[in-house]
Amino acid sequence: MLVKHYFIKGAPLLLNETLWSAGVAMLTQCYSIRGLSVIAGLNIANTINNVFNVVFIALGDAVAIIVGQLLGAGKMEKARDTDNKIIAFSVFSCIIVAVLMLAAAPIFPKLYNTTEQAREIAVSFIMIQAVFMPQNAFMHATYFTLRSGGKTIVTFLFDSVFMWCVSVPVAFVLSRYTGLYAFWILALVQAADFIKCIIGFVLVKKGVWLQNITHT
Repeated sequence: MLVKHYFIKGAPLLLNETLWSAGVAMLTQCYSIRGLSVIAGLNIANTINNVFNVVFIALGDAVAIIVGQLLGAGKMEKARDTDNKIIAFSVFSCIIVAVLMLAAAPIFPKLYNTTEQAREIAVSFIMIQAVFMPQNAFMHATYFTLRSGGKTIVTFLFDSVFMWCVSVPVAFVLSRYTGLYAFWILALVQAADFIKCIIGFVLVKKGVWLQNITHT
């Protein structure tokens, strides 16, 4: 019985991480259509982006731990209130972090021994990633909110299915059937995630995650 329950809850997470990683690889492939300088610039931008992303990743983990503990204790209203506060704090913190990242955008690419074109592309990518960081913080926190209540199938649909049904098609079409620069493609892919924010907001607001999985 325990193995069955473990498999039911864990399998969607395993599948989600696999498909999400494949989706990231596909997005990178779409950006690569614009040339090697774009890939170089994207790698530089992702390096600093990963450093600054630590803030909302850590707060997402906090949601899973703190809110999950409250749900396990049956304190549903306190779990809801705590979750709302952590999400708000995560977004607010990432607004500040985004400002710092914007300030670092013109400087960081100069540390790399690459072409001037790649540096300019990296600056554009970093600025786009900074602008959308508060949005990504909200999505990350809502994702872990749903996971804290054991809604693994919902998180699977929310995360990797959304990527393959929205993000990847947007990048695929824009990279192959338009003449847009790579940074505009990245910006539009990020902007499409606003739909995900709305879905996440509705799911969290409705409280579908308010479940004590120790009793299921």
